[in-house]
Amino acid sequence: MVARSGCVGIGIKDMNVSTSASVTVFLCGHGSSDQRSQRAFASLVERFRRYSHFRIVSGTLEYAERLLDEQIAIEAVPGERFVLLPLFLAPGMHVEEDLGEALERARRSHPQVRFLRTPSLGEHEWMETLLSERARQWPGKIDEHTAVVILAHGSRREEANRLVQDMADGVWENLGGPLVTAAFWKVQPDLRSTLRELSHSSIRRVLLLPYFLFEGSLTDRVAWEVERLAGEFTKLDLQLDTVLGPDNRLLPLMQDLVESSLASVLAPV
Repeated sequence: MVARSGCVGIGIKDMNVSTSASVTVFLCGHGSSDQRSQRAFASLVERFRRYSHFRIVSGTLEYAERLLDEQIAIEAVPGERFVLLPLFLAPGMHVEEDLGEALERARRSHPQVRFLRTPSLGEHEWMETLLSERARQWPGKIDEHTAVVILAHGSRREEANRLVQDMADGVWENLGGPLVTAAFWKVQPDLRSTLRELSHSSIRRVLLLPYFLFEGSLTDRVAWEVERLAGEFTKLDLQLDTVLGPDNRLLPLMQDLVESSLASVLAPV
């Protein structure tokens, strides 16, 4: 996970206004055909634009009128820094391959622009704290009969899945008591197998923390599956939390990722 900017070289607060003004931050989402997801993405971009002092622009990898390379070319300004912040919750194939390759092509096509890429949003170490706080805010009782399940999409890259599993361990440490584990929609362990295991224990309540940014067709399927599984595992009281995107506690994480990336290139060798 990513260290806090206070631990890395020079922070943005040490830079002058002209330096901050010469930075473009490109918030890159996955993209969706679902209008709910599109509106939620636009809302997060606008909230971050009000929160940050950088020039904030945005684009998506898929479901956009232009290819990502064109979106980057339109926003890149010669002589300035261009920071791509992947609004993804794990370093999966899109982040490590698609976005990485797009940025390499941009560097070759626009050598007068200094291109940087932050880690994905989900790699920030504060994400564990955010999830822990969301669990604590759950109105239900969290005790030895409660389990917290972080439900993520899952990736072909084992590193991305391991990040979520490590995050579950961190949330468990932060909460200091209830069982915390990870389950995935696309890979194992999936939600059904996780609930089956929990049903054979003393667990009676399960708080499901969806590790997704925006509502859409996928989160609809998740909700339907949770409803179906509630009928299968009647011993368990399943409670599904909301997605992460509307949570303004994401904004400091996003700002810190940008500042840390800029600090790493400005810090003395």
